[in-house]
Amino acid sequence: MIGFDELKSVAGVLQEAGKIEQYKQILEVQKELIDMQKNIADLETENRILKNKLEIKENLIFENNAYWLKKDDDLKDGPFCSRCWDVEKNTVRMTPDLNKAFHRCPECNKLFQTDPNYSPSPYVPRRPQSCR
Repeated sequence: MIGFDELKSVAGVLQEAGKIEQYKQILEVQKELIDMQKNIADLETENRILKNKLEIKENLIFENNAYWLKKDDDLKDGPFCSRCWDVEKNTVRMTPDLNKAFHRCPECNKLFQTDPNYSPSPYVPRRPQSCR
């Protein structure tokens, strides 16, 4: 297959020889070659992204209202937002809320209880004390 440099060289010879029609054809082939190279690069990027998402999907576990990535030695990474993964296939790391039993997604702002052992203390209203 003829490469880009060879086409450039042929185009130069044709231009010098006054073969304008053939020169235009070579320029068109060069343009098509550049477009194909860009298309290949775009497809390679898309392929890499899809392979990464497939690897993530294979290692995701849903636990305590969030997704976690399985790591070596029974370790896990996370939590990741279940809404962002289920809807958009994006792994967005959640951050602890003021109450550490909850995590919030910085992308969609959803709040999830990620500590299964947390239960709020029952609210017991107090009687107002007199000022005596």
